[in-house]
Amino acid sequence: MYQSEYYLEKSRNTLADNLAAFGLAFVLHTIADGRARVRLQDGGAYYQVVCDPAIQPEWVENCAFFIGAPFLATYVKKIGGKAISGASVSLAELPVESRVVVDYEAERESNGQYFAWIKALSPKERGQAMRGELSGPTPPHPDWDIFRAINPAGLQAYNALVAQWWQAQTAFPQLLQVLLALSAAFPNPIDQAVQNWGRLCKQEGWKHEGQATATQLLNPTQGKGAASTKGVWRAPANVRNFWLLEWLKVVGLYQGGTTRVIKNGKDRKSYVLSPKNLGWSHHVAIMNDFRRAMTGSDSAVKLDILASLRYTQALLKHYEGAREEDFNAQLFGHPATDLVSGLETAFYKDMGNAIVTMNIASINLPNWVNLTSRTDLARMLEVLGEHISIVRSLREDRGDQFDLLVHYRNFLSGHDIKPFFVFTTAYSGFLVQQAERGEFVRPFTLPNLEVLLMNSDDENKTFQRITSTPGFRNMASAIRHSTVIPQSRKRKSAGTGPTVDVRYGLGQQLARKSTYPADFLAELGEFVFLYNAENAQLREKERNPFRRDVTTEDLDAITALVDEFGSKVVCNLLVAYGYAREKTTSKSEAPNVSEDMEFVMDEEDGENDDMEE
Repeated sequence: MYQSEYYLEKSRNTLADNLAAFGLAFVLHTIADGRARVRLQDGGAYYQVVCDPAIQPEWVENCAFFIGAPFLATYVKKIGGKAISGASVSLAELPVESRVVVDYEAERESNGQYFAWIKALSPKERGQAMRGELSGPTPPHPDWDIFRAINPAGLQAYNALVAQWWQAQTAFPQLLQVLLALSAAFPNPIDQAVQNWGRLCKQEGWKHEGQATATQLLNPTQGKGAASTKGVWRAPANVRNFWLLEWLKVVGLYQGGTTRVIKNGKDRKSYVLSPKNLGWSHHVAIMNDFRRAMTGSDSAVKLDILASLRYTQALLKHYEGAREEDFNAQLFGHPATDLVSGLETAFYKDMGNAIVTMNIASINLPNWVNLTSRTDLARMLEVLGEHISIVRSLREDRGDQFDLLVHYRNFLSGHDIKPFFVFTTAYSGFLVQQAERGEFVRPFTLPNLEVLLMNSDDENKTFQRITSTPGFRNMASAIRHSTVIPQSRKRKSAGTGPTVDVRYGLGQQLARKSTYPADFLAELGEFVFLYNAENAQLREKERNPFRRDVTTEDLDAITALVDEFGSKVVCNLLVAYGYAREKTTSKSEAPNVSEDMEFVMDEEDGENDDMEE
């Protein structure tokens, strides 16, 4: 059992497996106490935790007891005070410190004071408060949303697991040996671990509790009742698993997961990282930044997208500050998905006194985040920030904007560029529509768009060969000067000064005709005819149109590209480039709202939490 590699098999293929793996990595990292590097890897049918050097017997023998997860104390009316619901220990037996016992009601009251203070601030002060430049009440506990998810539905089972680990501290090295033996081989010898635990309980005179309730928060596919391979009757009782595995999942929720309440409701989504090759010490710092960035609530689809983008952002920011050569080598020349493939998700529907798992899925990290050197970090962080800003501006309760969010999520989940082109084509119409209403919508910027496309290019460099053609650039510029640019000038001039017609729906018209090359080229030719004619009319009136004509050489170049690569890909790139800004949006054009402020202000202050009776 004293070795360098430990295993946890993927028995559920849900976030439950990931949670247990993070819990095991935490235990091994704590045992090593800085004497070994711990790495969490995906082995296909199992997760593997690698310790370099191997775990030593004396480390286990001399390991001081650690809690792993705190007790959650709530107010119980019939007792008339604080209690550890579900636990076999009383509050009086526990030390009064936050790492061991969390006072749920005190934390909720503190949150209420904090959010009342936030709401009373001006928009400028709120931004300062978010950046830590303004002192005020204590911010919410970093794990507050986990506490809310546990209470009340999973409180008793949670505290029972924490209590069982707590009571075993009198024979702590032996408890660790049971856990190490369980994870020392693949497949995991669970039956043998149960027997080892039983012998330890008999030896120490403990009550033998080998099984624990598998709560849906930690096991989204396991609840009351069970699915069987045969049509047999099963009592609708709680599903139970070996308690040490369930305890690992509890710890893993704090170490590798986060859970958020859906905006304007009580439904919930949980996110747990899917590690591929993740160093533990770096993971802790990245995870802390990620969870801070995910403060607050939002709509379901948008939360999925933001979880993926914000974790990638936190990952790159950590690398930006790192100076270790071996750490840098993990990322440079490799996509971010080589470290963490994505996040496992579960959607829980609130049913009043219980929660029901409604959906289990996964969301990938963007595979176009691929750096070759440290100089690429700033640009990639700028690209991620732009995408986050665009996604956050969309509202899921609006039909057209909901479709946009779904297209973008499909782009992330499928590692496929096609849904992104569907998104950019639909977003082009939305961009013009919102601008006509006088509402600011952030467009993509051309340099940042090129970063994504070049990193998503195929081995033949199709995108690069198309977009580097002068004729393509000139045609995209013509589209830009017929849509977003004249609309911007029209808004700024308020009807005065030289303007040209805004070609509403041009991107969608070209996309509709892109299935057949001849139809697409005919549609593009009609646009060029009107575009050049409008330029000629303005010059005739001695009014500078501020744009150059499309030439026959440009049309020939586009025709040649269509012949070689097809009308669909050429059209997608033309629309994406044509509706992007050539430079970064200036601060004066951006909305006068702190980017993170709206996200934080959506957070509930706990007033809807159910109290345990």
